[in-house]
Amino acid sequence: MSDTCMSHIENHWKALTLTANDCFNKEDFEKALSGYKEALYRAEVLNDHQENCQQLDIPFMQVFIISCNNLSNTYQKLGQYDAAEIMLKRAVHYLLHLSTQAHINMNELHHELKRASITLFNFKGEKIGEKEQEKLLRNIKEQLAENQSININRALKSPK
Repeated sequence: MSDTCMSHIENHWKALTLTANDCFNKEDFEKALSGYKEALYRAEVLNDHQENCQQLDIPFMQVFIISCNNLSNTYQKLGQYDAAEIMLKRAVHYLLHLSTQAHINMNELHHELKRASITLFNFKGEKIGEKEQEKLLRNIKEQLAENQSININRALKSPK
């Protein structure tokens, strides 16, 4: 995809998000939800072209996470707590998936994963106990370690 097209998609995501934020702030949550869904679609398109985004300094990882968080917050305002939780889990799973990719900045990923996990824990905090939170965190850490092991094995096997 061309650089111009990638920049256009990012700018359209920004515009959709700003418009949806205005709707959210005016408590027009149905309209905000629609805008955030459109913005998430643009975030997904950017994620289909991660290496192009990296070359253009488009923060595709943050764009996706912001979209998930915006949708979660809106679903919460609409009383759709299961949908809100799904969006927060989607952010964490997305980051865990990214950890299997060699071109990803792992420091950035760890930072975003920590933030996404805290957001999910805060959401679930009232619903689950301390032991369940510890189990969830342990599962995230184990998955991340496994994914990083896969990356190391790939690097060792790849011809130079």
